[in-house]
Amino acid sequence: MTQNWTLPLQIRVTLGTPVLAASPTRFKVGRPPAADELAQVEVETAGPSAIPHIDKFTPSSLVANSFHYGTALSLALAARLAYENKEDVDETVTQLWRLNNYAFVDVDGTQCFFATAPDAVIVSFRGTKELGDWLANLNVLSTTRTYGTVHRGFLGAFQVVEKRLETLMAPFRGRPVVITGHSLGGALALIAAAEWQGKHDVSWVHTCGQPAVGKRDFQEFIEKQYGDIYFRFVNDDDVVPMVPPFYRHAGRLIHFGEDDGIERTFDSPELESLGIDLGPVMEETPMLTQEQFNLMRAQLLQESAQQGSRSVSDATVETAVQGAVLATGQDGVESLEGLFPSVSDHKMDTYVKKIAREAGV
Repeated sequence: MTQNWTLPLQIRVTLGTPVLAASPTRFKVGRPPAADELAQVEVETAGPSAIPHIDKFTPSSLVANSFHYGTALSLALAARLAYENKEDVDETVTQLWRLNNYAFVDVDGTQCFFATAPDAVIVSFRGTKELGDWLANLNVLSTTRTYGTVHRGFLGAFQVVEKRLETLMAPFRGRPVVITGHSLGGALALIAAAEWQGKHDVSWVHTCGQPAVGKRDFQEFIEKQYGDIYFRFVNDDDVVPMVPPFYRHAGRLIHFGEDDGIERTFDSPELESLGIDLGPVMEETPMLTQEQFNLMRAQLLQESAQQGSRSVSDATVETAVQGAVLATGQDGVESLEGLFPSVSDHKMDTYVKKIAREAGV
C-alpha cells in the first residue's frame, strides 16, 4: 500500500524573485535512524575540553537587556555542559567560568545545575542521554496547571527538583534568573519558567532542540508572560521539536537551515535598527502527526527490543505496533522508511557551533 504525506511549503522571496522551497523543517528521504546513529547523538560526555568554545562563556552576557548571540552562546554552553558528569561540571562552573554558589542537583533522573553570576542566577537542565529510548517511550499525556495544559511527564520531571531549586534560589530572590536546556532539558526550562512566574524574576529562557510542552492555553500564557525573552533554537530537521503531537510551541523561534542560514518566526524592528539580522521570517515548526509519531515509536521500540533492551517489554512493542497499524492501515512499520526527520540534527554540539558562528566566535 502506498501512503501519501502532505508537506507544508514556504515561499521565500529574495530581491524580488520568488523561490519555491520545502518547509524549513523538512522530512528527509531515507530510512529510519539505526541504533548506531542514535548512539552518536546520545554520546555527549566526552569531557568539557571536547565541548566547542567552552571558554567563551561570559557571565556578563547573562544580564543583556536585549537579544544577543553572546547571551545565546553562554546559555547554549551551559545547556551542553549539563550533560557532563558532576565532577567535570563542578570544575568548569567554578574554576573556568568563575561562577558562585554552585550546586549540582540530581533527583530521580532529573539533573540540572545552579550557579550565580554577579548580577544573575543561572539554572541549566540536562536533557536525555538516551534519545532513542526517550523518543520510543514518549507519550502524549497531559495535565492542567493554573497556567495551562502541559505534558505530564515534563511537569513531573521538574517537580522532583523543584524544592531543591527553590532552596538554592531563596537567598537571591529578586535577582534576574536565566534558564536553559537542550532536548528534554529545554522542556524542563520552560516548565520552570511557567512555575516561577510571579515568584522569580525570569529574564531569559533559551532552549535548543526542545520538544513542545503544552497545549493552546499554555502557549497563550507563555506568549503573554515571556514572549519577548523566550528564544527557541532549532537545527535544520531536528525531530525532537516535532513531538509530541497535539502540543504547541511558543516563544521566538530561530531556525538554523540546512545551508546554515537562519530563519525566524518573528519581526524585530529593534534588532534590525541595531544592525542585527536574524534572517527571513518562517512558519512555525511543523509537528509530527499522530500517525507519524506512532510509526516512529513502533520502529524505535522494535529496535530496542531486538537489541535486548531491558526497558522495553514485548507488550510495549506490540501495543506501539498495533497503534501504528490502526492509525495508518498498514501492516508493520515499513511505511516509515522514506519519511523521517533527522536525529543527527539534534546534537547539542552542533547547536553550540552554529550559535557560536552567529556570535562571531
